[in-house]
Amino acid sequence: MHDLIKEFPEQLRKAIAIGEKASFKTTFSSTIKNIVVCGLGGSGIGGDLLAELLRNQLPIPVLVNKGYSLPAYVDNSSLLLLCSYSGNTEETVSCATEAIARNLQPICITSGGKLAHVATQNNFDLVLIPAGFPPRCCLGYSATQLFFVLKNYGLIDDKFKTTFTRIASFLENEQSEIMAQTEQFASKLLGKVVIIYAEDKYESTALRLKQQINENSKLQCWYNVIPELNHNELVGWREPVDALSFLIIRADDENSRNTARLLFTKDVMTSVTNQVQEIVAKGADTFEKHFYLIHFGDWLSYYLGVQQGYDPIEIDVLIKLKAHMSSIQ
Repeated sequence: MHDLIKEFPEQLRKAIAIGEKASFKTTFSSTIKNIVVCGLGGSGIGGDLLAELLRNQLPIPVLVNKGYSLPAYVDNSSLLLLCSYSGNTEETVSCATEAIARNLQPICITSGGKLAHVATQNNFDLVLIPAGFPPRCCLGYSATQLFFVLKNYGLIDDKFKTTFTRIASFLENEQSEIMAQTEQFASKLLGKVVIIYAEDKYESTALRLKQQINENSKLQCWYNVIPELNHNELVGWREPVDALSFLIIRADDENSRNTARLLFTKDVMTSVTNQVQEIVAKGADTFEKHFYLIHFGDWLSYYLGVQQGYDPIEIDVLIKLKAHMSSIQ
């Protein structure tokens, strides 16, 4: 896991090279009305990141679908992307089967497995990414391909390629400091239930960190976002709770009203626990800040797992669940 996280900046460069070679035969007879990305866990977070980074740029909605079936509105005017790193995510394969039944033409992003087979058998567009890694370690490969698909259909321009290349260099320059910070940071979270709060524009980074703490650190964790949590969850914090540790994601491009909310929320948190820490995003723009937070979170989850004596790679309970589900007809 250590080496896989360390190679994330280079993975972004390799992902760009893969995307440059991809070709697409799917055409649309009318204007694309919506984008639907199907994927779960490490294969779905790229869709969340895409939707968040482009929400002020795209003129059409993006839905990240994390279930067994497609929304009723998905039709031949929808840009449908099926993302499963292994190619065997049963929910995403189910969506592929439904797409066949509804005569849809999805674009599949995978390293192989059933999804690649379905795509080949049905003449779907297929983007293959390198196989053999934990899906949660391949965000650079999968997310980057989503941007290439949108560029191919004229929904965005190709400036993201320069941006991703710049991000790779930025993360390499920051990596040693990030590693030192997160190793120390992790020692304060040992044995705690971790709660992550962030502004809504950074929700994908909070979700990513939650997922990584669950899988790499083997800890319970949840997240919520400002301002929504100020309308409900905040009321629940009244009595001291020693088992909790709060991480607050901060950035210098916060909405000023949300900054006030975050600071007030931090005061409430410090009244119930002394375990309140901030993760501050670095970067020249929103893209850099998102990827900085993702890389910071990946290293944090790694060190947190190691310091507790766990192998960050191990996910035995999920393997058992997949075997259990495979045994059910």
